[in-house]
Amino acid sequence: MNGYGFGYVKLMNNFSGQLLKFFRSSKVALLHGSSLRDPSSSVNATLAVFNGELIHIESGEKLSIDNNYLVNEIAVASRKLLESSTSKPSIQLLLPSSEFVATRHSLPKASKVDLTSALQLQVEDIYPSLDKKLAVAFGVSAIASNPETVAVWMKQELLDNLFDAYKNQGLLLACVKPRLLNLKAVENKIGFLEKDDIGQTLVIFERDVVDSWQQINKADLDQKEILEEWTEIVANYNRDAILEISDSGQLANLLSESVNREYSYVPEGARNIRQKLEKGRKVIFAGCFAALLLFLFSIPFAKQSIEFRRAAASLELNRSLSLNAREDRRTVINFDNQWGLLNDFPSQSINEVLFTLQNVISPERISSIEIIEGLIKLQGSSSEPQAILQKLEQDPLFTEVAFSRATSNGRYYIDLRLSPVNFEAYMIRYFPDN
Repeated sequence: MNGYGFGYVKLMNNFSGQLLKFFRSSKVALLHGSSLRDPSSSVNATLAVFNGELIHIESGEKLSIDNNYLVNEIAVASRKLLESSTSKPSIQLLLPSSEFVATRHSLPKASKVDLTSALQLQVEDIYPSLDKKLAVAFGVSAIASNPETVAVWMKQELLDNLFDAYKNQGLLLACVKPRLLNLKAVENKIGFLEKDDIGQTLVIFERDVVDSWQQINKADLDQKEILEEWTEIVANYNRDAILEISDSGQLANLLSESVNREYSYVPEGARNIRQKLEKGRKVIFAGCFAALLLFLFSIPFAKQSIEFRRAAASLELNRSLSLNAREDRRTVINFDNQWGLLNDFPSQSINEVLFTLQNVISPERISSIEIIEGLIKLQGSSSEPQAILQKLEQDPLFTEVAFSRATSNGRYYIDLRLSPVNFEAYMIRYFPDN
């Protein structure tokens, strides 16, 4: 029992310490790991649109869709591609680069949230003829050599329509990205030249941050001057550092990883869902943390309870071991209670008293002796009664020796008590009321 109690207390201490450490380590992830900062963190399915095909990157399966990239048709094709998925998919949709435009800005040093708000306020100045709301994405790198930042824009209406279309199919569209910005850039500076049925887009990266975004419509390439200008733009870069992409298979191989998450566009509906999930997680965390605190506060009481039970068990064991002794003691006490009145009656030892008096007083004579409850009254005659008194005082058997009357004509009267006899204590013990 003792070993178990100590072991249990030690186990609770270790467990509470590990649990507290776990909550401390997970607190940041739960409270600060918001999906608003990392939009593609929950993505488990990636779909890409390329040349009239919708490609499921993870499985490699494809479905043909209208070249006009109709929103509802894309959503329906997505549902068909993901029908065999065992878990509810959180989808990242990669759209053609033609659905996006890029602008270059000199941005001050500030948080990305503040910079995003500042860019949104400049939409009317950037695109004065456009009366529709735009969503913006951009990357920030401390090591980028170019002081200007490339911001990539898409229509907010298209983003919301895609989310609603996927929602109607029972799917969650977590984020939307340009195809090229989901490619993994290697080396210090590398570019991708994408060619599809709509046009061409050239993106140059510097450490996963877009350094240059150039695009042209396919119809414009039919004009000689524009074609020459575009060719010159591409030629300005080292062709060995630029990878050309022109078919869906090549694109699917390069889209095997989710990168450049800063360029993800999160639909408002998905943002609201994530906010509710984050709020629920925080509530759960708060509840678990409160339960942990309650558990930690209860440990001292648990220790006391265990110690009390251990002490009670030890007491019970000692009681069982001393049962016979306690029974014997109880028998003795009962005997004393029943016979103590007689057994404890003070013994006056008359024989010893008489022999002692004879030895002390001899050769004088005692004419009268009375012994009552340890008090002795002596009468006799002697020519030296004071000597008799002194002898009686010196004997340890007697105490409180004194003349009870004045001596006359040689007669003496002496009172004394037996020192071993205490009738007063006996009466107080057995007859307290008397």
